[in-house]
Amino acid sequence: MSNLIFGKYRFGRYIWAGSIPKSGSGPGPEPTDVSYIPGLVQVIFFNKDGTKTAIFSNDTENLPFKELSFEINENGCSNGKLVFNKFPSFTEIRYGQRIDVYLFGDNRPWWSGTVLTRPDSGGTADKFEITCHGLYEKLDKIMLFGKEYKNVDIAAIVKDIARTVEANTGIVYNDSKIYNVGYSVTHIKFDGVSAKEALDELSEFALNFIYGVDEYREFYFKQINEDINEEARIWVGTHCSGFEPSQSIDKLYNYAKIKGAALDESGEQWLCEVEDKESQEEYGRSEAVLSLPSAYDAADAQRWGEYQITSNSQPKLSAKLSGLWLPYPKPDGVFWVRRLSPDGQAAITDLDGNLRKYPITKIKYTVSGDKGIKCDLELGQQPEPPISDYFLKLHRNSKNNELMQQAANEQLKGGNV
Repeated sequence: MSNLIFGKYRFGRYIWAGSIPKSGSGPGPEPTDVSYIPGLVQVIFFNKDGTKTAIFSNDTENLPFKELSFEINENGCSNGKLVFNKFPSFTEIRYGQRIDVYLFGDNRPWWSGTVLTRPDSGGTADKFEITCHGLYEKLDKIMLFGKEYKNVDIAAIVKDIARTVEANTGIVYNDSKIYNVGYSVTHIKFDGVSAKEALDELSEFALNFIYGVDEYREFYFKQINEDINEEARIWVGTHCSGFEPSQSIDKLYNYAKIKGAALDESGEQWLCEVEDKESQEEYGRSEAVLSLPSAYDAADAQRWGEYQITSNSQPKLSAKLSGLWLPYPKPDGVFWVRRLSPDGQAAITDLDGNLRKYPITKIKYTVSGDKGIKCDLELGQQPEPPISDYFLKLHRNSKNNELMQQAANEQLKGGNV
């Protein structure tokens, strides 16, 4: 397979520079403006100023890339990979350069990310791989210092952090995509933590909220949608080729004691404890110690802890779905495409005729010359391999202990709390 050829369609070209038009109220057109083209794929590279440096399209002869894959999860655009047959000498590919992907001729991007690693020319390799990640990952590279909030609504804190992020990244602040929570944090402080770590906690304080960066590079903070995603009503064997459901109680806990930043009269940092007695009766008592380094007030820790218990006191249901068929005809015969997002729940009718509902965790697209555009889904919380889970916990515990000690030292020195 030397290149991606699905047929001859419009837009096949390379472009060296071009301007990006300013959008109006939103960065993309309404779905009514969309017309899909079977199999068409475009990958566009951009300069920092928004001008295009190159366009690769699979209706172009001698297309240099061999395979394309990218992922979308609940935090927005995630990992991406572009494999070239030959090094693209006609364009300079730089670290951090923005890449947008368009599928089926859609004039709205399906994924947007930046270059993380790139190959060098002059070697003996017969293929060249560029790895990318979504702008969401940049939230891990922006550090917050001395950010202290008292009796402030969570959404206002999120907006403050989002403005800080926008000033230092390509992530766009859009006030309309940050939704009110209706809960004010009593006392919380972020000092020496990343924007991602802070937003993780704030989304949990808000209860059932999620944050991320979408395909338009805009930051969002919204309530998790538990309604059925109509694009994700799927019959196994009709709309997809593979479906593997599973369940696990490996990470279940139903009692937790929560450690925070404030020291009590005994010099301890315990803020509260939470439990689910019904889960204990059903599955036995399973205990955990949870750390919340930014919290100084027991009421905040109690709210956060109750959410953690609610989320983790029942078995985790998950599934993997493969070979999802995306194109379909509308009633009037117009070619249409199932465009999925992680918003809402998937409704899967299995081979026994049972309806199963899962949160949409990850959508993975793979584009290749022999298989065209392929889509796979991960639903629910997937079990982690033991070694990956071990290192993740090790890192998290180390970071939490560091922040707890930092907060305790500040109080012992008579610092403001």
